[in-house]
Amino acid sequence: MTAFSPNRLYKNVRDGRFLGVCAGLADYFGIRASVIRLIAIILSIMGFFLPVIIGYFILAFVLEDKPEAMYENPKEDKFWQDVRTRPDYTSVDLRRRFRDLERRTRNMEAEVVSSQFKLHREFSKLDD
Repeated sequence: MTAFSPNRLYKNVRDGRFLGVCAGLADYFGIRASVIRLIAIILSIMGFFLPVIIGYFILAFVLEDKPEAMYENPKEDKFWQDVRTRPDYTSVDLRRRFRDLERRTRNMEAEVVSSQFKLHREFSKLDD
């Protein structure tokens, strides 16, 4: 069994119309599946019918199905879509989040090692 990667392209059979390739591409790029379908139709009308059909069936054969429980919540799914489509923006957001976590951790550490904390802990022990 292969490990599932949030950066990998999967076909989305659950949300797809036929084999789930367009829905998988839409999930990967963070856009609506109807846009991918419209692009495929326009390319087919413009004379690329055979390459579009061949590419579609190759992707349907090669791509694995998207796992049902790949993400724990919708925010995680959105995060990984942003990583794939806008990596620079995501790295800035991650740095901001880590700075916030570091600040909060520093505040907790300062509270735990403070004399007030030790005093309250001693009073709690007296009550027990």
